Amino acid sequence: MVVAQIHESLMHLNDNFELYFGDKDMHFIVMAVLGMILFFMVHFVFKRLAKWSITAISFIYVFTVMTVLGLAIEIGQKITGTGDMDFRDVVAGLYGVLAFFAVYTVYRLIVLLVRHLMRGRKKADA
Repeated sequence: MVVAQIHESLMHLNDNFELYFGDKDMHFIVMAVLGMILFFMVHFVFKRLAKWSITAISFIYVFTVMTVLGLAIEIGQKITGTGDMDFRDVVAGLYGVLAFFAVYTVYRLIVLLVRHLMRGRKKADA
């Protein structure tokens, strides 16, 4: 609904100012503006995350790619008739990504804890 309202508003602006932008022109402009806004927001967040953990950036990237891939698979199933297009399938797949990443995170924490404890012992023995 919101997207349709924004679309209508942009079309009215286009008509009222007699800009004569076609559909492709409007898509070009809107996507360019949204892309740059998103870029600056993501750049701001990732610069801060990079100081803390590159793993967080990797996770965000992978989660984004998996979301797009899940949606693409569902759209492909709808177009080819090889399955039902079901948003719940995308959500289930993303839960799988989250679950496996949680297991990986726990494993990494255990490894880091063991390393920390081993270094502490080596210093105490020295």
